[in-house]
Amino acid sequence: MKWTNREVVIFLEEIRKVSGNLKNGKFKLYQKYSKDIRSALIGKKHVRMYFRKESETQIRVLLFFDMRQNPQKILDLLK
Repeated sequence: MKWTNREVVIFLEEIRKVSGNLKNGKFKLYQKYSKDIRSALIGKKHVRMYFRKESETQIRVLLFFDMRQNPQKILDLLK
């Protein structure tokens, strides 16, 4: 599936919004995937961003995942 320029811009804006929330300490605002991993739905493209809090000042993005794929893949990718 190809994205239009507008879809890419919207996608990047939503990533910046989530990043801003995380920078402002709103980590618990997002859905908990496991003990230390959370996720945020990004855009209308059914993409979920998985991330982990490494320290009080650092969040690590682990994965961008297209939710239309087999969800079992998430387990394999987040090992």
